[in-house]
Amino acid sequence: MANKIQRAWYVERLKRIGIVEKGTNATSKDGYTSDWKSITESKDLRIYAISRDSDILINALGNTFLQIPDEYHNVLVSKVISDGYKQGQRFDGEKALFFDNEYRLGLKEAKKFSKSAYQTTGRITPHEF
Repeated sequence: MANKIQRAWYVERLKRIGIVEKGTNATSKDGYTSDWKSITESKDLRIYAISRDSDILINALGNTFLQIPDEYHNVLVSKVISDGYKQGQRFDGEKALFFDNEYRLGLKEAKKFSKSAYQTTGRITPHEF
């Protein structure tokens, strides 16, 4: 009769995923005892995840861009500049059109990236903690 290995996963504060398995003996390290240990075999792993951006709050300006990948921050800036050139006394149709076009091209690329489901590849290897 084969032993069925019980595995679990968790997410660290740094947004890294950890995979552990239930051991037969309690493991002690740095004064802590646990029945969980590092995985004993490594395989390719595909992870599907769903994440949602939180609403941008006016009073939390320091955390507004954390959920948006860095390469798309300039797309938002292009939209704001375009809207600025479309208003009132500073109206400049040519500059507004240029920045609006930059925004549309960046938005198209961002949508294409989001449809890729953020797929990346990697390999899980066993480690002792």
